[in-house]
Amino acid sequence: MAGKTLFWDVDTQADFLRPEGKLYVPGSEKIVPNLRRLTQWARKNHVLVVASADAHQEGDEEFHLYPPHCLAGTPGQKKVPETTLSNQRVIPNQPVELAGELEQAEQIVVEKQKFNVFTNPNTDKLLERLGKELDIVLYGVVTEVCVAAAARGLLERGHRVRLVRDAIHHLEEAQAKELLEEVERRGGRLVTTDEVTGALKN
Repeated sequence: MAGKTLFWDVDTQADFLRPEGKLYVPGSEKIVPNLRRLTQWARKNHVLVVASADAHQEGDEEFHLYPPHCLAGTPGQKKVPETTLSNQRVIPNQPVELAGELEQAEQIVVEKQKFNVFTNPNTDKLLERLGKELDIVLYGVVTEVCVAAAARGLLERGHRVRLVRDAIHHLEEAQAKELLEEVERRGGRLVTTDEVTGALKN
């Protein structure tokens, strides 16, 4: 039986979602209204949002594949306002003791410097603290890259994953389609924003 529900927001940052961003994902602005709906629904219904966020440094390995983006402390690294909650805690990409009041936050931001949020040494500790067999509602960008890494990592750890198909966006459509099929094949579900905000209970 699944445990408590979490929302898992992948990299909804200005450099990806804004046309002027350093690594803008073309067309991704169309999911922003649904990102806003999911974030506000979570706030109103007291559902914790775990949000991964790139926090790159100059010379990071990823910049061999993509232009520099989401450099820590720059405007482009910030989460867009539509997915930002005020009562927020940030977990840096280095080993730290998780604060005692962590669960009181509305949003926990897990910083990373690679595609996979599980490269942050605190991610597994956070999940262990939040509970076993979590029911995770997953959304964000990019579908076939960082969303895919999060989905695979969560499924591998035995969590239930609901991927919100109208709150994700891709760079390569064929690869994104493969990820959706993989999630279903591995026991996850594809859902819509309407289904999430209309069906989930506290």
